[in-house]
Amino acid sequence: MSRQFAVTQKAVLFGPERRLLLLENEAGVWELPGGQLHTGEQPVPGLQRAIRETTGLDASVDGPILNSAWEIDEGGAFAAVYRARSPTEQATLAGDHVRAVWLAPDEALERDLNSTQKRAIELAGDA
Repeated sequence: MSRQFAVTQKAVLFGPERRLLLLENEAGVWELPGGQLHTGEQPVPGLQRAIRETTGLDASVDGPILNSAWEIDEGGAFAAVYRARSPTEQATLAGDHVRAVWLAPDEALERDLNSTQKRAIELAGDA
């Protein structure tokens, strides 16, 4: 019996003002920008696509800073979080996000993020 396994990629995305981007979804949950990797897609171009689709930003992506796996429902999930940069802080939201904020890393850590995303912000440091 095969199990479903979702692969999600997120970015600690810094803008030119050394602030990072957080998105709020329709459920009121704060998260880092990113999305699921498509079948056959390479990780970095896939993350760049997901960032572009959800924020309109063209990001440069460095290597991963944190990986995490966990069980959900009848399968599992894996997330890779990368450090990335955007040349602008002019996000245009699409999809299920209702708000975008650019915050200093310490301010971002005060938001209600899951532990994996908070750890990634800590590991990414200050741009």
